[in-house]
Amino acid sequence: MDYFVYRLDHVYTDETHAGCKFLGYFDDADKAEKEKQRLLHFRRFSDYPNDFYLKKVGLNKINWQNGFMDVIGEIGRDYLPKDDLVPDYSQIIKELDLKTVFKVSHTYTIHTFLDDEREIGVFSDEKMANDVVHFLRQKDGFNKYPDDFIISEILLNDWQWSSGFG
Repeated sequence: MDYFVYRLDHVYTDETHAGCKFLGYFDDADKAEKEKQRLLHFRRFSDYPNDFYLKKVGLNKINWQNGFMDVIGEIGRDYLPKDDLVPDYSQIIKELDLKTVFKVSHTYTIHTFLDDEREIGVFSDEKMANDVVHFLRQKDGFNKYPDDFIISEILLNDWQWSSGFG
């Protein structure tokens, strides 16, 4: 069975730059909407109320299998497309009764003030996340930067932001 999780982001563009704020993973679209409504009370989130994005992200799926050959994306940062091509038959992870998920990413420092980060994927357990990192360390583009993987345990349906931003 294929599963997915909801990812909530706030992506905005102002006069000087574009910014993306990761707001959390959710096992229910209504919980993500509730978090969006809470954040609308904070500075800058309230300035850009239409810039929240909820998308399905496949669970236990490697999104990036190629390492850093070129800098891509907005100012060196690349994000998943709005649609992660989650199959129609996929189920929301709610039935798995997970409390946390494990996000794997890889960061490459382009120069002192600019990193390029690739979100590799979201995994249901830490062992699987570690297995993916071990597998990708062998691949071109990642093998030159084997220590730049990040595994983050993220509580589902939890606040990632407790204030506005500036």
